[in-house]
Amino acid sequence: MIKNIIFDLGNVLLKFKPEEFLLQYTNDEDYIKQFVPKITRSKLWLDLDRGLESLENAERIFVSRYPEEEELISLFFKHWMEMLTPIEENISILLDLSESGYNTYILSNYIKEAFKFVKEKFNFFTLFDGQIISGEENVIKPEKAIYETLLRRYQLIPEESLFIDDVFFFLKPAKKLGISTIWNRPHTDLRKELKKFNISI
Repeated sequence: MIKNIIFDLGNVLLKFKPEEFLLQYTNDEDYIKQFVPKITRSKLWLDLDRGLESLENAERIFVSRYPEEEELISLFFKHWMEMLTPIEENISILLDLSESGYNTYILSNYIKEAFKFVKEKFNFFTLFDGQIISGEENVIKPEKAIYETLLRRYQLIPEESLFIDDVFFFLKPAKKLGISTIWNRPHTDLRKELKKFNISI
């Protein structure tokens, strides 16, 4: 029986769509499509997720790497946390799970400054029984150690736990440890998927 529901943050509970966000500032979709991967899919961004680099220093490095794009880089780093807004239907599910007596946890690759920002801004974070944030732990998904840290720290039994993530590749290590999983794609009906595990919400 599932007792513990573990949530990723980005595109599960909070929006993270940089291309969509940056189109507020320019109508050049092709430019944005080539710009975003340079930043958010770079090794440097992974170092931010891992807590090995600060946002301030990362911005300087990106500007030195792509000086012709300094204006957009500066704009991105000044405003990007504004796009981290709640996915309301899933926040409603989180609330229902908490009220139904399930234990809820966070397991997420998240930059520590960004996590501090969203945790202070949104009160739904008070619903969680625990959290493992990559930027605070210096380890990232899909490395086995981050999943094991969650299980060990909160003494969770894998077979009583279910993990929700939008990245299919990040579900595999959880499955290997015996944790049930849900792949949260853009059109996933999360409530319906949870009910498949006999979760009462």
